[in-house]
Amino acid sequence: VDLSGLRARRATSRDIAEYDYVLAMDQENYHALSSLCPEGLERRLSLLMDYAPQARMREVPDPYYGASGGFESVFDMVEDAAQGLLSEIRRRHIE
Repeated sequence: VDLSGLRARRATSRDIAEYDYVLAMDQENYHALSSLCPEGLERRLSLLMDYAPQARMREVPDPYYGASGGFESVFDMVEDAAQGLLSEIRRRHIE
């Protein structure tokens, strides 16, 4: 997966107002996003792993601090959650 064209930036309250889904990888980030969230838009915030209910973990661990297979494990987790998110989007907005 080539991420070379992407750059990280801080989320803003405008992001939450603009986007339908604002996903956090862990509780710490979720709480930070919650503090930015405009009133009435809390439903737009969730943990990414909420979309992978079969997963054992509710937070995506930082792969830099994991074992040698950390990046592959995190990639698999994110991929599973992304599939669940796509299913949810289709269910809510297409069907």
